Amino acid sequence: MFKNKTRVRFILLLLLFPISTAFAEPTEDLNSQKQMETKPYSSPMKEKGLDPEFNRHMFVEPTLSKHSATSSQFWLNDVLRFGLYLRPRQESRYNLDFNASDKGYVDRTLQTSSLYFLFDPSPYVQAKVTLQDSRVWGGESPASSGDIRANFFSNSADLYTRNQTNAVSLNQTGVREAFFLLNKLPFQSKLQVGRQIWSYGDQRMIGGGNWTVNGLSFDGVRLMFNYETVKIHFLMARPYWTQSGPNGVASANDPKLNSAANGTDTTLLGTYNSFTIPDWVTLDLYSLGVVRKWKKNPTNPITGLPETSLDDPLASNRSRQNQNLITGGFRLTNRTKANFLPEGKSWDFTWESAFQSGTSGRRIQDPYLKEYLPNEWDNARTEREKYTGQMHVFQTGYTFFKKLRFGGQVLYASGDKNRSDASISTFQSLANPRFGVIPYFNSVAGISENINAQNLLSKSVSVSYTSDSYGEFQITYFQNDKAEKQDAWYAISGASNSVSTISERNPYPVSSDKGSTENYSNNSYSSPYALGKRIYTEVDLTWHGQLNDFVSLWLGVGYLQAGDAVKNYRNTKIQYNSTTQSFEWNQNYLQGKNQLAKEAYMAYAQINAAF
Repeated sequence: MFKNKTRVRFILLLLLFPISTAFAEPTEDLNSQKQMETKPYSSPMKEKGLDPEFNRHMFVEPTLSKHSATSSQFWLNDVLRFGLYLRPRQESRYNLDFNASDKGYVDRTLQTSSLYFLFDPSPYVQAKVTLQDSRVWGGESPASSGDIRANFFSNSADLYTRNQTNAVSLNQTGVREAFFLLNKLPFQSKLQVGRQIWSYGDQRMIGGGNWTVNGLSFDGVRLMFNYETVKIHFLMARPYWTQSGPNGVASANDPKLNSAANGTDTTLLGTYNSFTIPDWVTLDLYSLGVVRKWKKNPTNPITGLPETSLDDPLASNRSRQNQNLITGGFRLTNRTKANFLPEGKSWDFTWESAFQSGTSGRRIQDPYLKEYLPNEWDNARTEREKYTGQMHVFQTGYTFFKKLRFGGQVLYASGDKNRSDASISTFQSLANPRFGVIPYFNSVAGISENINAQNLLSKSVSVSYTSDSYGEFQITYFQNDKAEKQDAWYAISGASNSVSTISERNPYPVSSDKGSTENYSNNSYSSPYALGKRIYTEVDLTWHGQLNDFVSLWLGVGYLQAGDAVKNYRNTKIQYNSTTQSFEWNQNYLQGKNQLAKEAYMAYAQINAAF
């Protein structure tokens, strides 16, 4: 009996032993698992380098950017990193408006200084805060370039007129970035919320504008689906808001506090998507909308009619209407890796096209009723003013010996022959930097940044050489012509450079009135002078090179020469008065004002320190 029980126990042990060992874990595995559970999280970016989304606030060459992103010595611990970016920049600008009466000589040193902190405490969330100060040496107020983007982004410089007597507010250090990023959401998506910098494609549509002293930031949200070969992004931002907040939090655009504010709430929203075949081609598809809500104009207490603001001469037609500008397009390139020149290939190309639609918020009178039956006009005989502009860019280059590149570019941005009808054919540039990215940093408007992608046919060729010891040299030639002679030539700000004394659309002309220049209604009998085609030519010579792992130096000089479009405008002896429908002497010409100075130049020296 006893022997039988012993035999049974022995058999059970034999049967259970394999099962128990199958589920048992060695002591070493248990210890390693416990260590893994107790080991603190370490950011993978400490070893692999910063994700490009966390390095958008700088404008440096790729080698310096890569070293800054991969340096591990600025990590305070495994989850917290800080960084510095310092950029003093000396600029000299002379006669970029080609005006002999006011040559506008500018000699200044700008400096942009940034300090950022990056938090990566978990695979599920990251955050970044960037503090930035922008100033002119010898003063506290930032230099104003007259760029309308300063009215569009809350972190841009204040604008002041030349004869303004009010006290200038100090330029205080502000927050360039303040966002958090939620990772590993459904479908492996990411959600970015807060003040952030967006950069897409060649930054012709949306970018950080880091070439400017302030740069651009977007207050909004972005939903991103990033896969190996596909990126789908949805974005929304509030770049201009007129509402103040509680407890004394004020908006600089609040019309109750700032009488100069136009009171136009603005929303930027859309989608930007990329599809890549590795080492071959990338296709970007995008649709971007700018929606502006126009405020109702104040009513004159005596006449009972709506008053017209000089800042918006057409405001009386915009009451209770919205402006909806939609820009859709594509970009095709073989620069598939972070927009760098393709590795192992000599030929590179980029083709981008954009088409615009939507309505301006204005209603245009029927030209026949306006001229012949003015008493018969009413709202039923008007039509909405629509956007019909388009832009096309083709850029290509060939690199020999991995050092010498010959490149060329053709850019066409549509103009408008007749600005009195209900179609706006002039391409409307968004609030983008319009300057491009390295290695094409001066391919959009030249280093002078003296022209905008509106009513423009720009042809350029460039030669660049990259040496192992002496940096990169580049020489570029631009030939900038009007797409349509009847339309204006536009500054980088988007304002027309050529302004008449009397406008057919507005009796009180201002620089923002696009209808006040050249031949407004395409009527050859009302043209005050022979319209020219060539705006100006520009030759740029630039160099940039690294002094060490953390510092680089950039130098550049550009020479500009006015063409017949500028010469004819500056030298016109007569002008057309739409009120009397007759030609009259140009008083500026008789008084010797606004005469042509055909030559201009721009030069800069810039130091970049990235840590």
